[in-house]
Amino acid sequence: MRDNNKVIFLDRDGTINVEDGYITKVEQLHLYKETIDALKILKDIGYRIVIVSNQAGVAKGLLTEYELKEINKSLLSMLKEKGIPIDALYYCPHHPEAVIPEYKKDCECRKPKVGMIRKAEKELKVIAKNAYMIGDKLTDIELAYNFEGKGILLLTGYGSEESKKINSPKHTPVYIAKDILDAVYWIKQNTSP
Repeated sequence: MRDNNKVIFLDRDGTINVEDGYITKVEQLHLYKETIDALKILKDIGYRIVIVSNQAGVAKGLLTEYELKEINKSLLSMLKEKGIPIDALYYCPHHPEAVIPEYKKDCECRKPKVGMIRKAEKELKVIAKNAYMIGDKLTDIELAYNFEGKGILLLTGYGSEESKKINSPKHTPVYIAKDILDAVYWIKQNTSP
């Protein structure tokens, strides 16, 4: 029986894989060296893993949604080959200042709004409240605040710069981690079995 309270939400770029501006092709996708160990630990201690990612490159015309799906499929395949099946991956292709008209909107799925989290709750029957959200941007931390979760800010990706902008409770992480593995060790130490 799965524990519906044991779910971790992860950002994609700058968290799982190396931040490389807008990733527009599979060849740009490179996992951080700590990613596999970190995700294996999460799975070993019973967490369901859900990736939630803003992907405004689609709205900005830098890649098509089909190309984004191929990149995501490649990421999921890479992780599955390492014995880490991801429970779900959600993305938001929209942006309020999009150049592609059908993606120009201020939607509920764009972080820090909670649309992707609510979708995960509905589709996976997980309980997001008190869950962890790990990411390299303050929008990830604000997302955690918005769904009453616990945000962990990584110093990878944009995290080092973002950490200098923390100025309100909604942007204050429960922990600032040097990378995803540090975050997972912290979660393991601070969560009852």
